[in-house]
Amino acid sequence: MKKTLMALALGSLLLLSGCENKATNKNINEDKNSNIASEEVTKKAEKYDLEFYDTFDTVVTISIFSDDKDFAEENLQYAKSRYEELHKLFDNYKNYDGLVNVKTINDEAGQKSVVVDETLFRLIKDSVDDYKNISHNTNIALGPVTKLWNEYRDLYESGKTKEEVIAIKGQALPSDEELEKLRPLTNIDNIKLDENEKSVYLEEGMELDLGATAKGFATELVAKELEERGVKSAVISAGGNVRIIGKPVDGRENYRIGIQNPDIESKDQVIAAVNVANTSVVTSGDYQRYFDLDGVRYCHVIDPDTLKPAREIKSCTVIKEDSGFCDFLSTAAFNSTDEEIEELSEKTGAAIIWIDKDMNMKGTENANKFMEM
Repeated sequence: MKKTLMALALGSLLLLSGCENKATNKNINEDKNSNIASEEVTKKAEKYDLEFYDTFDTVVTISIFSDDKDFAEENLQYAKSRYEELHKLFDNYKNYDGLVNVKTINDEAGQKSVVVDETLFRLIKDSVDDYKNISHNTNIALGPVTKLWNEYRDLYESGKTKEEVIAIKGQALPSDEELEKLRPLTNIDNIKLDENEKSVYLEEGMELDLGATAKGFATELVAKELEERGVKSAVISAGGNVRIIGKPVDGRENYRIGIQNPDIESKDQVIAAVNVANTSVVTSGDYQRYFDLDGVRYCHVIDPDTLKPAREIKSCTVIKEDSGFCDFLSTAAFNSTDEEIEELSEKTGAAIIWIDKDMNMKGTENANKFMEM
């Protein structure tokens, strides 16, 4: 998923965005109102950053606050290497020598069960369990449908006109008939998991697409490992999957995370902000990967019911501890009605803020404690 958030951390602006938008930051020592104790903490702790672009098709920015430069830089490099490993493991587009990944599973659909790494098995199982227990609106079995829509989006993003796309594909958009032929291949019950063997079997023609859950799952895994390695204060942004470890080092209780305005024509980049610490903030939006045709926006989030890009919501932000679960919920909520979003919040305890197609901002009751307009 391409998701964009802005973190206004410790009184300064840190732009955390998906796709090609480059993250920027300012010095953390700008707050002149810090008390003596927090000034002492700030003097001891420095901010160490690492930014890279080659995993999960997005910009990943990691900031670690520490009084030990070697410790911080070692952990930044560790986090980068883990993202690189997990990117390959969860990749459904490319094979890698000696590695059994999502592409391997898809390649063997209808042929045989594939024994996978325990981490990959857990991601797939969690995604299936959450589909069955939480919401059907995030479906990792949509691979054949997302693949078809990606073909059209790639053509339009490359500059092809409607007429040129029709000449290539025979039509300007996937037809209802074409989509319905793919529906049987999106039945998540046809993902067969063997927990003892850690194996995955797909029916012929099926393809997994973990784009709605993999980046958040990876971010949570990296954050937990950094905590185990002794990191006390850090901010990870994987294209907008923001995971916060601990609290700010200047004595404040919270970071201020800005939610990007989904109206990309607006002068105001931030439409609202939330105050959070030691948690995750994840947003799904229609403003990153999309194409416009005849006045209609076709975003990358596919509604499992219609098999078409969702159109009722422009942005949906989820606040909860686990970044992987937030990733799942943000897609589910993006494909939901207002009533279904309220039910998701009640069922999971997640705070959810969303902006509908008419630019009305709404939030669940438990989101009020985080909100700052």
